Amino acid sequence: MRPRLSLLLLSLALFALGGVLSWPRPGEEEGMRPRRAGALPEMGVVVAARDIEYCGYHTPCGPGSRTDTIFYVRLRGGEARALAIPRDLYSPVVGGKINAAYARGGAELFKRAVAEATGLVVERHLILTLESVARVVDAVGGVEVYLERPMRYTDRAARLFIDFPAGRLHLNGEEAVKYMRFRHDALGDYARLDRIKGVVSQVLKKAQDPRTWPALALALREAWRELDTDLSLDEVLAYLPGVQGLRLSVATLPTREGRGTFLLVDEEARAQVLAPWMGMALPSSPPQVPVRLKGERSLILWGQALLAREGIEAQVEEAEVAQSAVYTKDLEAGSYFAELFHLPLLAPHGPVPGVVVELGRDLVQ
Repeated sequence: MRPRLSLLLLSLALFALGGVLSWPRPGEEEGMRPRRAGALPEMGVVVAARDIEYCGYHTPCGPGSRTDTIFYVRLRGGEARALAIPRDLYSPVVGGKINAAYARGGAELFKRAVAEATGLVVERHLILTLESVARVVDAVGGVEVYLERPMRYTDRAARLFIDFPAGRLHLNGEEAVKYMRFRHDALGDYARLDRIKGVVSQVLKKAQDPRTWPALALALREAWRELDTDLSLDEVLAYLPGVQGLRLSVATLPTREGRGTFLLVDEEARAQVLAPWMGMALPSSPPQVPVRLKGERSLILWGQALLAREGIEAQVEEAEVAQSAVYTKDLEAGSYFAELFHLPLLAPHGPVPGVVVELGRDLVQ
């Protein structure tokens, strides 16, 4: 089996996906598993969120022209894979940072810049506002995050106040946007992109529940006038049932340091990442990589039983986990375990030894 992914829909709200598990989850009856949906149309979509423009102190004018959150999403045969693009990436076609492309040449220049950076075809675009993202998060009932340390930041001129304690938190739409905007830690923008990946995976997982569809449809209709896209609302709403049985895979475009604050595409690493990732078939046998299960004891025991069926032994770590996902830098191996556990695949910027499978309470909800 190949991982089923789809970001298009979260594109209109974020992105992420889910799939079908060949082994029932804890508390899940065989007849209650989600069915796979039909294939979504094949296309490459650039999805971005615009920043906020300020006319003066404490005076927001509305959505800005810079796109500080950028994802390339490839839909193909019922699959979707997303690639996060750092905002400080230098773009030759722009003559500056890629987050300025939309401001300088609109959607067409922006699509050209993303195509140049990734080497992939971009047919459609979806430019979101922060308000529209918050609406969609609220429509699915918010998200869960776990902070190892407090997250605090104040920008009085922009009236941005972030003050989250350490521990497990439930965030509404407005709070989730603040969580995703925060970049004042050691890894800066890379850590911010990893946080966005986590929120995105939760939103589309919740969007698989038909009970969220009325609220999602209403949120999209309310937000539509704020969006810049060549997709129609009717077209997007028609895709909503296809979220069932789909799942997310997200990586970050490899870069290297350039002059000043610019980043440059690491072309060798990009080829190594994208060649297997964008056209990847799952290994026919379990990948020979170290595997670690992380979560509560009861979930770890379930995970060990599932891995034992495949002849795989894993290290274990009992810990609190906010959301279930597979984390690795090895996308080919990660796709195997994401399919096995029916979990989103998230490739963080920081180092990850082998494959880490985090099992949280969301598995039994």
